[in-house]
Amino acid sequence: MRTIAFVHQKGGTGKTTLAIATAMALAQTGAKVLLIDADVQGTASEWASRWGDRYRVVARSQIQPIVHDQVARFAPTFEWMIVDGPPTLSEMTASILRAADRVLVPVRPSLPDIWALEGLAAMLEQVKQAGAAAQTLVLWNQVVEWPTAAMRTAVETLGFTISPAVLRWEVPWSRVMEGERLSSNSAECLRRLAMEPWK
Repeated sequence: MRTIAFVHQKGGTGKTTLAIATAMALAQTGAKVLLIDADVQGTASEWASRWGDRYRVVARSQIQPIVHDQVARFAPTFEWMIVDGPPTLSEMTASILRAADRVLVPVRPSLPDIWALEGLAAMLEQVKQAGAAAQTLVLWNQVVEWPTAAMRTAVETLGFTISPAVLRWEVPWSRVMEGERLSSNSAECLRRLAMEPWK
């Protein structure tokens, strides 16, 4: 089972929407997908209670910081585990980082989103020193105006690699929570982020 986590300590960056959409996109291929809702707000779980069966996505709420222990439990049943992280840095975040094969950090082209990366960078370093080796990419999300060179430099100075994929703000993203299907382009982009080798 491969595990992809969406994390950022700042709220509103699109973690939950992208976690749900990625689970949908992977399930479209026929894969067995588990969506772990590790955010106490419970939005991913609420989405799954309404639309999970339609898109063949199984969801579980996880409020204890034991996500890293769940990998072995669910690996025999699922091919993918997609984790929606909380908008905090906590034991839960550390557990998610320990569990993940890949970490996607959605960031809007906004300085507050970038400033909030500093704590996550420090936590990632601690988790790596403890033996975890998740691949991490910053993903520009909800883009209306293109990120500036200064924004890119600020992200890279913190040690993050920036994904070449850029997700523009479009109305269909907001309709994911209404049970709407992803566009074929959006689904393919998310599948590539999940499946393609990272450098």
